[in-house]
Amino acid sequence: MNPTRREVLLSMAALLLPQTSAARFLHVGSHAPAGRGLYSFAIEADGSLRDIGITENTQSPSWLLADAASQRLYAAEESGNAISVYQQDSQGRLAFEQRLPSGGQGPVHLSLGAGRLWVAHYGDARFAGLSVLADGSLAPAISWDGCRGPDRRPGPEQALRAPRGSQARSGHDAPHGHMIQASPDGRWLLGTDLGRDRLLVWPLVKDLPPPPASELMLSPGSGPRHFVFHPQDGSLVYVLQEESCTLSTVRLLPEGPQLLDERSVLPAGFAGTSYASDLVLAPGGRHLYALNRLYDSIAVLAIDTPEQPRLIDHHWTRGSYPRNACVVGSSLWVSNQRSDQLSHFDVSRPEQPRFSGMQVPVPSPAGICAS
Repeated sequence: MNPTRREVLLSMAALLLPQTSAARFLHVGSHAPAGRGLYSFAIEADGSLRDIGITENTQSPSWLLADAASQRLYAAEESGNAISVYQQDSQGRLAFEQRLPSGGQGPVHLSLGAGRLWVAHYGDARFAGLSVLADGSLAPAISWDGCRGPDRRPGPEQALRAPRGSQARSGHDAPHGHMIQASPDGRWLLGTDLGRDRLLVWPLVKDLPPPPASELMLSPGSGPRHFVFHPQDGSLVYVLQEESCTLSTVRLLPEGPQLLDERSVLPAGFAGTSYASDLVLAPGGRHLYALNRLYDSIAVLAIDTPEQPRLIDHHWTRGSYPRNACVVGSSLWVSNQRSDQLSHFDVSRPEQPRFSGMQVPVPSPAGICAS
């Protein structure tokens, strides 16, 4: 049967479209005992997920990071104080390769940069770097104390800029590392200390440990957690603060980091308790998505005026206690930890995430990554 004119035109159009890799996969880490390890899914053409299977890991692999170049997946075992390395095959299945100490207590965040896997530890506020070898495996961790100065005192339990009536209390008993990442220009290594309300900035050097950090004190009791670099201006950093549910804008300068702005990621007039969790860059690089736990929302912030982000909307996550989020193309997947599911949002219009109706059961989901 000869093709119709419409079929010919569609075929020609398909040849002109940018070609993408064959398959995409989504991997979700979980908290024990409800979570059994790493949950893997194939991402179908319509954005839905097809279950691939579970990779057993009882040590709460709560943060995952995929490396497309080596087809490796790295998992921070929060209760095992270790990093596990898995190889991904063409079907998205994971095979265990390596497990080694993370360099501290309670690893909660991983990033790749400057030839290393970087690790932040919540338990003892240590940060670590593990060299990534040519085959994607890791060399032993070199770690250092995130509080190398004389002042180890934690900030106040109550955030100065918390909403009215907030009972948010987390982590102001001691120093607690929560994130680490190299700057896009390769000049700096940044970390957060939630317990001391500090943004830490080290010069990114060849050898570890690095020189002492420049420390920027953020608002007292705020609990800095995750941060995102501006996509065009790598000297501009947005820091999400857990207990105050605020977003701080910071400029990295040669003489040290400078605070430019701080504003709430909750609605005007909000009263009560909420905990901010994850911060991700929206498709197109003109908006940020900040997650609020207990208020259970995706806060959408415009960064068209880079030094003064603008809160424009909130969207219910369709679950309880959103912990992490992952953007894959025009999709946003959110892990709702306490309601044991993932929620899918269409973000083809980045300023207005739209719940698609798709949800996927995962027990106690935490970190999500795409590969």
